[in-house]
Amino acid sequence: MKEEEKKNEMADINQINMEEIVRKYGKEETVRMMKEIMKNNRTMLKLQKQIMDLQVVEEERKKKQRRRQEEKEQERREYEERWEEEEQRR
Repeated sequence: MKEEEKKNEMADINQINMEEIVRKYGKEETVRMMKEIMKNNRTMLKLQKQIMDLQVVEEERKKKQRRRQEEKEQERREYEERWEEEEQRR
C-alpha cells in the first residue's frame, strides 16, 4: 500500500471514529474531550522535552565525572613515577 493511501485510510478511520464519538457523547462533550486531549498532549510534549534536556545534562555530568577520574588517575600515575624515580636515586 502506498504512503498516500495509508494516510487517506487513517484519515477515513479517524473521521469515522470522530463521527462515532460525536454520536455517542454529543458535540459539546466531544469538543471538551478533544480540548482536554490536546492540552494533555502539549503537557506530554513539554515533559518529553524536559526529560531530553535532563538526559543531556546528566550525560554532560557523567562526562565531566569521567574526565575528573581520568585526571586523578593520571596524577596518581605521575606521582608514583616521580616517587619511583626518587627511590631509585636514593
